[in-house]
Amino acid sequence: MPWSVDNVRIGIRNLLAHKLRSVLTMLGVIFGVAAVVSMLSIAGGARREAVEQIRLLGTNHVRVKHRELVGEAREQADQRGSRGLRRQDAAILTEGLPDVDGVAPVRFVDATVLYGGQESTGHVVATDEDYAHVTGVRAREGRFLSPLDVRGAKRVAVMGADAKDELFGFRNAIGRRIRIDDGWFTVVGVLERRNVREGKEAVVEVRNVNRDIFVPISTASIRLPDARREGAIDEIAIRVDGDDRVPRTARIAGRLLARAHRGVEDFDIVIPAELLARARQTQRVFNIVMGSIAAISLLVGGIGIMNVMLTSVTERTREIGIRRAVGATQRAILGQFLMETVVVSAAGGLLGIGLGFAMAKGINLFAGWATVISLPAAGLAFGISALVGVVFGVYPARRAARMDPITALRFE
Repeated sequence: MPWSVDNVRIGIRNLLAHKLRSVLTMLGVIFGVAAVVSMLSIAGGARREAVEQIRLLGTNHVRVKHRELVGEAREQADQRGSRGLRRQDAAILTEGLPDVDGVAPVRFVDATVLYGGQESTGHVVATDEDYAHVTGVRAREGRFLSPLDVRGAKRVAVMGADAKDELFGFRNAIGRRIRIDDGWFTVVGVLERRNVREGKEAVVEVRNVNRDIFVPISTASIRLPDARREGAIDEIAIRVDGDDRVPRTARIAGRLLARAHRGVEDFDIVIPAELLARARQTQRVFNIVMGSIAAISLLVGGIGIMNVMLTSVTERTREIGIRRAVGATQRAILGQFLMETVVVSAAGGLLGIGLGFAMAKGINLFAGWATVISLPAAGLAFGISALVGVVFGVYPARRAARMDPITALRFE
């Protein structure tokens, strides 16, 4: 039988008899399989990160962002009377959009935050009471901004988890007062921590709400100088009642704002679901490139295995003649050499899987990329390595099996 225990034993014995040659033969398979495993690990990690980050933005969300115009475009906007994204635009969208579950204006304020002489690296975000419902943030302690806070322009603040830890550590922040620029604000809530990746390794850019400090937008327009530009805002967050209605809502929002801004395109409409689609497209390109590299490595490894096995057949011609003379069939000879090839490639596959896992772990530790190590990826890589052994081992094995016994016995 080609896959008998004896053939496996003979294959392993031949590997151990030529250790250095066996290792060099396996290198192509090892690197190819390692590339496959690490590629699948990186792709899996990127896919998971993209889904998690898009979930933070919300697949049923639309974001309208202010676009800063310069030069001639700015002059044309001034002539048409468009002053950029404003709080009135949020009211227009609330009244004019169907299937909307919430609209929240957002203004990012450049302000200094202090407590007890310590300055926070957090960011001040001015918004209203609808922001929590629209974005899904929840208070871990205390509460979020209320309608009364916004209507009365109260000097209250809600802190993200990181911003709270930075200023207060393990102490309770509720009821304490922090200084934002020249005004004092009472902390009324601390948000639950959210898992957000920042920096170059982030698949999709998501604002880190853990570092934000929220204040009523009405208060910011009065007391914080950077936010006094007659109702100017940086973003409008829209929550749509149903994922399937998002594209239609985005189109209607674009038409409403274009009319309100007199045809000036000083805003961008961002759909998180489309960001996810683009991220997946980028991952597909990455997978194709990495897959091509892995395929070339495996092809080189397979050619190396075939070359070594052809050399082994030549070196063992007399052995083949003796085996045929004592009754070994062509099928037995074919099975022996084919199994030796499979053993070489399978051993390389196992080593490649270990190297691939180590590479994925190293990429995670030193590059900061998320990786997902899965058993299916290891199984696929091992199966590919075994297939390489079968494909590139057939020709040397058939050549050995078809040798003429008499000619083989006379070979010196």
